Amino acid sequence: MAPSLPNETVPTVYAAPSFGASMVATWHFGQRALVETLKGRAPLINARPETTRHDRHLDAAAAWLKASIKVCAGRASSKAYRFPRGWMPPYPETTGYIIPTLLNLADETGDPDYHAMAVRLSHWLTTIQREDGGYSAYALGSGKDADVFDTGMILLGFNAMQHHAPDPTIARAATKAAAFLREAMDDDGAFRRHVSHDMLHSYNVRSAWALVAHGKIQDDQHAIDAGLKNVDWTLSQQRTNGFFDNNGFKPGGDANTHGTAYVLRGLLQVHLLTGRPDILDAVLLSAAALRDKLATEGWLAANFGPDWAFRSRHVCLTGCAQLAIVFIRLAALTQDLTFIAPAERLIAQVAATQNIKAPRVVDFGGIAGSYPIYGAYAPLQYPNWATKFMIDALLVRKQWHDGRKTVLDRDLWSG
Repeated sequence: MAPSLPNETVPTVYAAPSFGASMVATWHFGQRALVETLKGRAPLINARPETTRHDRHLDAAAAWLKASIKVCAGRASSKAYRFPRGWMPPYPETTGYIIPTLLNLADETGDPDYHAMAVRLSHWLTTIQREDGGYSAYALGSGKDADVFDTGMILLGFNAMQHHAPDPTIARAATKAAAFLREAMDDDGAFRRHVSHDMLHSYNVRSAWALVAHGKIQDDQHAIDAGLKNVDWTLSQQRTNGFFDNNGFKPGGDANTHGTAYVLRGLLQVHLLTGRPDILDAVLLSAAALRDKLATEGWLAANFGPDWAFRSRHVCLTGCAQLAIVFIRLAALTQDLTFIAPAERLIAQVAATQNIKAPRVVDFGGIAGSYPIYGAYAPLQYPNWATKFMIDALLVRKQWHDGRKTVLDRDLWSG
């Protein structure tokens, strides 16, 4: 059954598809899997920024993101379009950090509908907050326990709204979420409780960014101090070659470009908010290693080991888009233009996998979890966060080419 949102039913989410829809999805995913198997990595290696139609890719991605919200009655975003089940239930975590993407689209396009969507998503999230201030993990209705990362991502969304247009209801929810994160942190700054698989995750520093930003917005020094304590713990996980330990998604899992980009973005944003040079040095160390790996190999595997050696044959498209954002941000901040070409390359590679020609097809504008689509990261689906980060990357690139080569104020608080 499709889950119900408060006071409103989401009519089709995760309902069993009709026979006809199921056959269409089977044909689509089967055809894409076959084509990508036959072509191998050639579409990625051959992708070129100068032939990429960036505006069309942005428009198509925004259309897909709107569709993911429409199927959730306009109040949340579906976790993914997944074979064979179709649209999945709302995902509170990613609904949270989709909010700043919608606000940025409103600013860049002048379309007020994006702002209205962001407001609706924000207010829905305030209605599902737990009494302890946290948010349950996973898709709506499937997680029982509060989760540090999910809560932090929703706090980022609240930060975006509070910076954009203060609202007392959202402010109260944000304060409760920040308190939950502080209480979930151990004395050494690590999050060991309320975490997925009961294991350490360096990428939880993205929740530390949410705490620091919230503290700056609300003049809450306790939140800032707590966030910085986790930042210090995260820095202690970095090896001399830039690799971060304790950054897998599951026990025994390798590091992933997605999780690594989470770490780098979280640290970079805290540097922007605090000016601490040691944080920027850590980001540059890892980013340079990934930049050089891309230059050598021509692509980035989804998974890699502590020596940065590839440990998978598939690509995590989300991670590629995220790293492009980090690279452009670093170029803007440090004036090191050697980060621009790899950012352009990663965006072009993700764009090469995106359907921008057939608007009636289920994948129009969406970004798959993996290339090939059956790869181990979010296989056989179009996760909403993949498209969200592609939109973010395209917007950051657009700002750069428009001459706005500094980090915009709106981008300090969330993303």
